[in-house]
Formats: sequence, structure tokens, C-alpha cells
Amino acid sequence: MKAVILAAGKGTRMQGLCDELPKPLLPVGNRPILSYTLAQVEASGIDEALLVVGHRAEQVRDTLGDACGRVALRYVVQSDPKGTGQATALAEEFAAGEPFLLMFGDIVTSARHLPDITRIYADERPAAVLSIRYFRDPASGGAVYVDASRVERIVERPSPGDTTTHYINAGIFVFPPAIFDLLRQVDLSPRGEYELTDAIRLLIEGGGIVRAYDLEKFWINVTDPANYLEAQHEFFAETPPPAAALAEGVQAQGAVVVAADSTLHECALGPNVSIGSGCSIGPGAIVREAVVMDGAQVGAGARVVGAVVGLGAQVSPGAVLVGEPGGRAAVVGHGEAV
Repeated sequence: MKAVILAAGKGTRMQGLCDELPKPLLPVGNRPILSYTLAQVEASGIDEALLVVGHRAEQVRDTLGDACGRVALRYVVQSDPKGTGQATALAEEFAAGEPFLLMFGDIVTSARHLPDITRIYADERPAAVLSIRYFRDPASGGAVYVDASRVERIVERPSPGDTTTHYINAGIFVFPPAIFDLLRQVDLSPRGEYELTDAIRLLIEGGGIVRAYDLEKFWINVTDPANYLEAQHEFFAETPPPAAALAEGVQAQGAVVVAADSTLHECALGPNVSIGSGCSIGPGAIVREAVVMDGAQVGAGARVVGAVVGLGAQVSPGAVLVGEPGGRAAVVGHGEAV
């Protein structure tokens, strides 16, 4: 089996963080998000993946190269994005008539899920496997109706409150090669996209058994800075990073990752903090639940909590950059100052 990862989006709700850094390359623990996904692909026994890229495609290719671990990488560009159905269709030649794993590139999830999904497909041989996740109201995505682990119906973006299911399409699948013929039958949706869910609906209506896989461990759709920080928190909770070697006077609590060439004065870090390459954290600064990207500076006595500090950005001495607990994250954009 091969893997296909849809990673062409612009990250329009990321408050400018994806203008210069495409979402698949956003760092978690100083590694691109996509590198974690590809490690999970490898753990599933898959050694070849296609990345469907678009926004800043060459940057993704230059960063990840021809392989990630033991997974060989190929690329195809979705130059005029018109939905997940169109993006999936670009993988037909790569799939070469075989079943394949498909995953949305802005989904981050527990390391157990991809191996479980591929195992279920190998053991049960349904027509397809579709991951689901409990949501109070699945209006933000595909509402999935399930009976005894079998998907009966899927509805793309229903009106709020207009469903009788609490399951949402969670963006991880195994598909048969027949999905490409079904995609050719899909018309543009009212929102001007070719919806992958329409092809899944045709598969079900044609009698295909679509097995539901309920994601029990963590699952996050990285759509804004707040759930980007949540993704880092969950990654660290599942696989705590090694204790960082820190200079004398630096206080660290919980998971903290610091690039070797960054300069730390007497400051307090953690929990759940990553500090990229070439950064400087001033004396008396406090950094918690945060991502500080390459080249950024946090001044003396500054307080950075629930926040993302962009590439080369500056937090002035004594400044307070604090997000809302359980809500909006604070952001300093790339090259900006606060």
C-alpha cells in the first residue's frame, strides 16, 4: 500500500503564520508537522508517499526532499485548488491500481491510528475505511452516519443543528482504486469544489462497505494557531521529548525543546515549549505553552504564554503576549515586533 497526503492548503486562518511557511512545515518540537505524519506512515509499513502540494510547493519539496525516514516521497502540484476530490484525483497514476491510504495534511493525530487503519483494511477487506471522530455538532465538516461500524451515509457541511449524528469525517481513509472512477462522476458542489465526500457517497450507494474507524486517541485539525499549539501539547504528551540540556539558571518545567544554537539567559520555560534555531530568550522571560520559531527574540522580562512567535519576530523587553485560556492564541507574525 502507498500513502497520499493532501497538503496544498494556504492556511488562511493561521493569522499569517502560513504566508511564508506552509502549514505542513509548521514546527512542533522543532520538526515540521508533516514529518510526524510521515513517521506514522512508515510505522504502518508503507514506504512510498505522494504529497499533493500547492501553496509554496517548492518550499515543501526543498525541505522534505526525496525521502523522510524510510518513506520515499513524490510530489504533485494542485495548481488551481478546487476541493479534496480534485486533489485526490491527482493521485491516480501514483496509486497504480492498488488500494491506498489517504490523509488530509492538516490533521495531526496519535501514532496508533494509521497502523490501526491499515491493519483493519488488511484484516477485514472492506471497500474502504473512513476515520470518524465524535463532535457535538459536525456542521464544520462531513457528518457521518454509522451503524455497527459501517458508514451508512455522509453529508458534507450540513447546516448547524441539522444532523442526528455526532460523528465527523476525520480525514484519514483507505480507498480502493475504484474511487478514481467515482471521482470522475462528481460535479462541482454549491461551494465550487469537487467534494471527496460525494465520491464516498457514490461508493456507499453502489453497495460498497465503508468501515468506520473511531479515533479514540488524540486528533486535531490544525486550522488556527490555538489548535496548532494544542497539537504540540498532544504530541509532547504522547511522546515526551528528551530533557533539554539547558544553561545554568534556566528553569524548565515539563516538555521543552530548544535548538542547540539558541541563546537562553536566566528564564523560565515550559511546559510544552519549543524554541527554534538562532533564537534568544532574555533574562527573566517566561515562556509557556508556546512555539518560538527560528530567529525569534524574546526580550528580558517578557511573558509569552499560549502564543506563537513567528520567524524572526521580536517580543520586546517586558512585553506580555498571552493567549486566551481555551480560546484564541496570541501571535506575533513573521518578522514583526510587539
